[in-house]
Amino acid sequence: MATIKRQEIAACLRAPRENWLVLDAVDSTNTNLKYLALEGAGDGTVLIANEQSAGRGRLGRSFQSKGGLGVYLSVLWRPQVPPQDLMALPALGAVAACRAVERVCGIEVQIKWPNDLVCRGKKLGGILTELVSDPNRGAAVIMGIGINVCHRQRDFDGEVADIASSLEAECGKPVSRSALAAALMEELDLLRADALETPQRWLEEYRGRCMTVGREVQLLSGEERRQAFALGVDDQYGLTVREADGTVQTVRAGEVSVRGMYGYAP
Repeated sequence: MATIKRQEIAACLRAPRENWLVLDAVDSTNTNLKYLALEGAGDGTVLIANEQSAGRGRLGRSFQSKGGLGVYLSVLWRPQVPPQDLMALPALGAVAACRAVERVCGIEVQIKWPNDLVCRGKKLGGILTELVSDPNRGAAVIMGIGINVCHRQRDFDGEVADIASSLEAECGKPVSRSALAAALMEELDLLRADALETPQRWLEEYRGRCMTVGREVQLLSGEERRQAFALGVDDQYGLTVREADGTVQTVRAGEVSVRGMYGYAP
């Protein structure tokens, strides 16, 4: 399996960029970047790894991160904004990731609420955003993005094999992991610079990409499962749904299954 290399990523960047490093193997890019944040790493620092031995996803799940197959990247931000303004970052990161994939691969990518990257009903990747309490420099945010690039179906283990795909499988041609890593950094930098200035533009793009809207869904809370219909995404990126009894509510966290995807039978 090919190792992702710094010089190859640098060659794909449109302009030189500071504060980024590439490691061969880590337990988790988010975990390693947390340590760097507490040691004083600056705003915009990026960590990219060839492999993760303990990659993590939302809701405590693991994220399969085999060497040489995907792009595993985390970025550190130290935004000077109120904590409530950070709630939209995972959704905004999904928009940036979609843009990067489309730049490199030319295929349309959608978002399963809140931030799964999907293509033709299969999961291509996901995003995990975490807050870091830094007593010396204030709160920081770490956003981790994992994208399946070169995986074949036999490269996915367990239940993931039934729901996941990769960029190469979906576009039918080789995809440069270095080019994708470079595009991700650039789109995330644009997000960092632009989203607070033009939030409505990013919200409208998210809404246009969110394939959950207009679909029948299940709301999962522990062992409880409730049927609902996804009506739309509100201004804070919550999912507004109408339940079977007619009750309308907005979901801010937790698990939402979309009928016809990820094993939720039609």
